[in-house]
Formats: sequence, structure tokens, C-alpha cells
Amino acid sequence: MSELFIEIGTEELPAHAVGPAVEALSAGLVRILGAITHGKIRTFGTPRRLVVVIEGVAAARPSVSRVVTGPPVAQAFPDGVPGPVAEAFARARGVSVDQLLQVDGPKGKVIAIRRIEGGEPTAEVVAKGLEEVVLGIPFKRSMRWTEGPARFLRPIHSVCALFAGEVIESSVAGVLTGGHSRGHWLYAAEPFHVTTADAWVEELRHRYVLADIAHRRGMLVRQLEVLAAERGADATFDSELVDEVVQLVEWPRAIVGRFSETLLELPPRLLVESMKKNQRYFPLYRDGVLTHEFLVVTNNPFGDDELIAAGNARVLAARFHDAKFFYAEDRKKSLVEHGAKLAGMMWIRGLGTMGERQEKLAEAAAGLARLIGADADAAQAAGLRCKSDLTTQMVGEFPELQGHVGRLLAQLDGAPPEVALAIEEHYLPRFAGDILPTSGAGRALALAERVTLLARAFAAGHAPKGNADPLGLRRATIGLVALVLDIGWRGSLGELFAAAGVGGGDDLYEFVIARLRATLSDEAPVDIVDAVLAARPRDVSGPASVDLTWAARRVRALAALVRGGEFGPIRTTFRRAAGLVKEHRSTEYDTALLGGEAGIALHEALQEMSHGGDVGAALEALAALRPQVDRYFDAVLVMCDDTTARASRLGLLRSIVERFSGLADFTRLSGE
Repeated sequence: MSELFIEIGTEELPAHAVGPAVEALSAGLVRILGAITHGKIRTFGTPRRLVVVIEGVAAARPSVSRVVTGPPVAQAFPDGVPGPVAEAFARARGVSVDQLLQVDGPKGKVIAIRRIEGGEPTAEVVAKGLEEVVLGIPFKRSMRWTEGPARFLRPIHSVCALFAGEVIESSVAGVLTGGHSRGHWLYAAEPFHVTTADAWVEELRHRYVLADIAHRRGMLVRQLEVLAAERGADATFDSELVDEVVQLVEWPRAIVGRFSETLLELPPRLLVESMKKNQRYFPLYRDGVLTHEFLVVTNNPFGDDELIAAGNARVLAARFHDAKFFYAEDRKKSLVEHGAKLAGMMWIRGLGTMGERQEKLAEAAAGLARLIGADADAAQAAGLRCKSDLTTQMVGEFPELQGHVGRLLAQLDGAPPEVALAIEEHYLPRFAGDILPTSGAGRALALAERVTLLARAFAAGHAPKGNADPLGLRRATIGLVALVLDIGWRGSLGELFAAAGVGGGDDLYEFVIARLRATLSDEAPVDIVDAVLAARPRDVSGPASVDLTWAARRVRALAALVRGGEFGPIRTTFRRAAGLVKEHRSTEYDTALLGGEAGIALHEALQEMSHGGDVGAALEALAALRPQVDRYFDAVLVMCDDTTARASRLGLLRSIVERFSGLADFTRLSGE
């Protein structure tokens, strides 16, 4: 067993691409190894290299002996000598007639050959498939840098490919494989010979490259924490920004930068967003208050700290001074005056202007606020201003501040705090797992934002097709589901869309339910989610009847029973009952025909049962009734020959199934 080492050296890769590219390279190598046994897989990645190490790799593919049969012996060897049939069979398979065997077939003796398949050396297998694996790494965008057809995210400069310490002779995009790697591009770019992965890691460390992503991250975080502590600043840093910066450097070195304290007059979020998103700087806080100091991470192990800090501060100051100018200009007008320009800004083709969009949002927000018990006047007032900051210079320069600029300008105009907050909060959540609105008006307006977008887009024929979703309708629907579940509002999808003053439709409702299903499937087994979503009131048909909150509560409660090990017997019993009455719709029964004492006991237990629509009480009732149903199945033959008695017994079971039909469709639950 030997080590397989593959390193792809490139020009600097974008931070977001390194991790996924390394994983894709690893998966591709495992795929081409196929049946070749191997052990642990290790991956490494920096902005200039993608590396996969596979330990304990066998020397070759396993050999397999296979018998290939042909025509009957009587046809192949007439009179006991090889005839035309035998010669044709042998020729087609590349062997001589002398190599033909005679084996037993289903109907007698047949001719055959024995083939030995597999056995190819591992180095040969990797050599044949390496280029396809590397160039097959998926990127949203790729480039061509040679005259050939090869495309990759960035130009490939080197390929180190070793098996058992020996170079695997191959090429990728015209680059021949070798046995060398390189250190930091500024200070140790000369090649060095690679022997093993462990030695390579140490050699790179001496050459100012930390190949292991986790080690590089640890080094970065320790530096950030030390510098923050030295300044009495809070030692808490955005983990997503840390992950991004780790993939921008090979040898992280954090230093302190400063900007003019006068710029702290700008809105703190503007300063923070610009530092993090545009420059990848770490803002420093003291007791939660933003300071004029920040931390910047350089990839230069021996750079001049003061020079680097000053250069970064100049870049940041220029951007901040621009923002200060834009903000001063925007403050010369009220938010309503800015909003007047929305009349000339198109929303979606065929669906009017942003001005019309804002008016519709205000109306929808008022209706939804009444539905969820929020302040309808505040929601409507926020809705009439919620898109107005899109015409400001600040949002034009810093799009990520849409909503926040609107809130600031509304506050300057003297708007009530809940109205100003709702203007900012109506964009929440921006993505799955994001924070949610905290104010009633914000929740109502956030719901309106998504409900009206979905209704109008679907009505105009803009429903997503395949992977294409240019309007972000899937993201909007995930946000809608998160909002409803967070609010805990109980009601149907039809009521929700009606309150916003827009029409729905089965296609749209099923689209929302599909997103609910995906959300809940992260928390519970899929069969429980499907069983719950299939349970809809008998008197209301179609997806419009689905109550998102009630469905989520049932899924979570049933999943909790499963995790506690209590649901197995319940599922088995009621799945059996539901299966028996699948074609029997009547709940009528005669107690005299239920089969004696067990039937009467089950009937009486059912009559005494009540759960008032509470999911917890319903599950307790279900658990309490289960032993009675089991005893009934043990004592009584439900599917008896007497059709009248059978109908009564099925009617009793149908009554039980109907009583709990609001919980789940038990026929959809797996028996596992």
C-alpha cells in the first residue's frame, strides 16, 4: 500500500473556489481509482494550490477472472474438430482456437474463453484519468489560457503527481507532471523535490506556506485575538469573513490599520460593511462600539507593517470619504422625495414600476399586519417608503445597504421608530438561516415583500424552470416559510395570500409547500414530513388549505417521538389501521358487531378521547389509544366473512384514523 499525492499549482484562485475545488478533485480521484483499495484521504488548499493525498493505495486494480461463453460445442466442433463457428468465436475475441474451453451451459456443453480483467497498475490508471478529473472540476466561470481547448478557473502552472514516491507520467492542459512543488511565491518560489505528503507539509512551512486550511485558520484567529486584546478590543470576529480571508493567503499575518476618527460620524453599518465586504478587513469594537482601528491580513511574511497599514488605510479612507459625501447629499432630501424617482424605475418586465411595487407592498403589508396581529398603520407607512432609498447615491454605491439607508433617512425625517425599523427589516431574511425581523410591522412588510413577489411573478409566467430562477423566487419562498414559522401564525396558505390582496393558485401553493418540505426535511425523516404534508382537512381540498405552522409543529413533535424511540409501535399500529380502511370511507358502525369486549373497550376509549387540536395532546391521545387498538387486532378478526360485521369493524377503525388524520397520513409512513 502506497501514497498517492496530487498537487495542482495555479495562479491565484478566488477565495470562494478553493474549498469546493479541492473536494471536487478528491471526489474525482476516488472515482477513477474505482475498485483500487485505499485508506484515508487528506486535502489541502491555498490560493495557489489544490492538493489531495490518498493513503494506503493498492498497487493495482484487482484482477478478476471471467468466463465468456459461446455457441454449443456440437456447432463449434462438428465431428470433433474446430469448424467455422469455433474459428469465428475465437477470432472475435482475439484468441486462437486452441485456447477455447468447453464448459457446462444451461442446455449442455458450450465453448468459452477465460478472460482476466483488471490488474492495471495504479499509476497507469491515474495517468489516464488525471487530466479529465482536473479539468472536470466545476466552476461557474472558467478561462482558456493556451491555444488548446483546456479551460480552468485560473491558468495551471504545475502538476506534481506521485505514487509511492515516483512521478506518474501524464499531463494536464499541456503541463507535464513532475515531482516538485514550490513555496511562497514572494520568498520561496524555487522548486523543491517532494517525497511524501508529511515531508511536503514541513517543507512548505519552512517556505512560508501553511497548506493545511485548519492550521492556517488557527494561526489567523490567534493573531487577530492577540492584536484585539492588546488594544482592549472585543475578540469576536465574523467567522464567515475569517473563512474567506484564510483562502486569500498562504501565510497569514495580521496587522493594525487606522482611519480618521472623524469618519466615525458615518453610520456604523456602512463602515463595517465596507471594511468587511469590499476590503476584507476586520473592524474592532470596544464594548460593542465601533472604533477607528481595524485589522488587515497580509500574505507578505516580511512586509513593512506601517507601509501596508498606511496603504490599506488610504484605500479605506477614500471609500469612506466618498460615502460621507454621498450621505451628505442624500440627507438634503426626504425619503419620500427620493421615492418620487421610483416612478421611472422598472421592476419586472410587464409588472410595472418600482413606484407601483411600493404602493402594492404598502397595501399588502397593512392586510398582513391585521392578519398576524401587528400595527397595520405602521406597516403601511413603512411600505410606502420601503423602496425609496433605491434611488439614493448611498445605495447606488453600496447596494448592500439598501433598507438600512432607508431606515436612517426615515429617522431623520421623524418617522416613528417601528416604521423606520420595518423599512430595514423587510429585506430579512436575506438567505437561509439569516436573522429575522423583530418588529410586528417589519414582519408584516417582510411577508408582503415575498407574497406579492411570488403571486405576481407566477401570474406573469415567471415561475422557475429547472435550475433557472432569475427573480430569486426560491430564496423568497424560503424566506416566506421562515417568517411564517417564526411568527407562529396559524392559517392556510389561501388565507395568507388573500390577506395580501393577491391571488395564489395551486402551482404557487405547491411551490411554497415544496420549500416547506425542504426546510422540514433538515429536521426530520422525509417520510414523516411527507406524511404530515399529505394530511389535509377533508372539507378543504387542494394545497391552499395547508397551514405551514401546524405542519411544522406536527413534524417536529413526531420527529421528537422518533428520536425518543417511542414512535415505532405507534407508527406500526396506526399504519396498519390506515391501510385496512384505505378503501372504506364510512365512519358508521354498530357496537354490537365490533367483536365483543375488545371492540366495546376500543369504542369507549375513542369516545372519551379529546385533544382540542393541540399537537402535544393529540400525540398523547394517540399513544394512549395504541394499546387498545393492538388488543383489538389481537382479539378480533376485522376482515371477517360477514360483510355487515366487517363494515362495522372497518367503520370503527375509520373513525380512529379520521380522528388523527390531521396529524399525518399514516399510510405514507415507512415501517422502519
